[in-house]
Amino acid sequence: MRYSVLTFVMPCALLLSACTTVSPAFKDIGTRSGPCVEGGPDTVAQKFYDYRIANPNSDFTALRPWLSDDLAKMLTAASRDTRNATLLKADPFSSRSVAPQEANVASASRIPNTDARNIPLRVTLSSGNQSWQDEVLMIREGQCWAVDDVRYLGGTVHAPAGTLRQSVEHR
Repeated sequence: MRYSVLTFVMPCALLLSACTTVSPAFKDIGTRSGPCVEGGPDTVAQKFYDYRIANPNSDFTALRPWLSDDLAKMLTAASRDTRNATLLKADPFSSRSVAPQEANVASASRIPNTDARNIPLRVTLSSGNQSWQDEVLMIREGQCWAVDDVRYLGGTVHAPAGTLRQSVEHR
């Protein structure tokens, strides 16, 4: 009797387990404490650079909707440190000391993983006859995409390190 129950229950359990749905690897994508800009990672990054070009003297509080929670906190703290004065007076979101006049963010449509939590995107920046590329790291916080870091790829870099985060943190 005992074996007949097991021979019936085991196949049923295996059959039921095969009928379950698969959930994304990262179902909980965290929360966001600040306001955000609507759109996908490339749209938000493009809006960020468009705003920076239109408002070159804006402070970090004006940029808050585009910045990740951690980057916003880091930049606020960095603005109080005199060691960061030169970097923050220039454009810390670009590898060149010359402020860009135009930005073109690469499309994120070729990224196959829709559950991604962070996406690096190439940005082509230009000012006059100069043109260079940087990389912006977009992360998902809650339902929002936000700028979390910038990798300086533009050749003559004015920053003391290879990324924005590395440049403002002094260890």
